[in-house]
Amino acid sequence: MARVPLSSRPLDFVYFCFFLNHIPASILLDFQKFYPAAYVPSSIVGIRQWWIDISADPLVAAAARGDNLLHGELVWFGCFAWLELLFQFPVFILGMRGLWNGSRSIYVLMLAYGASTATTVLPCIVYFLQEHPNMTPAHRLMLLSSYVPFLLVPLMMTVDMGFRMYNIVASAEVKEKTE
Repeated sequence: MARVPLSSRPLDFVYFCFFLNHIPASILLDFQKFYPAAYVPSSIVGIRQWWIDISADPLVAAAARGDNLLHGELVWFGCFAWLELLFQFPVFILGMRGLWNGSRSIYVLMLAYGASTATTVLPCIVYFLQEHPNMTPAHRLMLLSSYVPFLLVPLMMTVDMGFRMYNIVASAEVKEKTE
C-alpha cells in the first residue's frame, strides 16, 4: 500500500508538528535540570530565565533554583520530568517516524503517550492556578496559553488513537466472522 502524505492526514500532521515542536522545548527548557551546569551554555540558561521572567512559572523556577524535585512538595513534578525524559521524548521521535511513514502500528504508543501526557500536564496547570508569590493574572494567562495546548493535543490524540484502534479491531472482528 502506498504511503499517504501527511498533508492528506490533517490530524496526523498536527501530531507530527506537535512532536517536532516539543523536541527543542524539551531539550532547551525542560531537560536543563538533568544537564551538568558547567555544560549548559549561558544562552540556553537565558532561555529558561526569559521564560521565568515573562511567565513566573513556579515549576520551571523550582527546577532553575536547583530544588530537589524528588523530595518535598514537588516530588510529583520531578517524577513527571523523568517521565518526559525517559518515555515522552523518545515517543516524539518514534511518533514522528511512524506518522511520517503512515504506520498504524504507532497508534498504541501514541495512545499511551497521549494519556500519559494529558495526565501529567493537568496537575501542572492546577498547581500554577493556585496562589504563588509574584504571579499576576497576566502570568496565569501566559501559563494557560502555553500549557493548555500540551493538555488538549495529547487528550485529542488519546481519543483519536483509541477510536482508530477500535475501528481496526472492529474491522478485524467483522472479517473474522465472515471467514
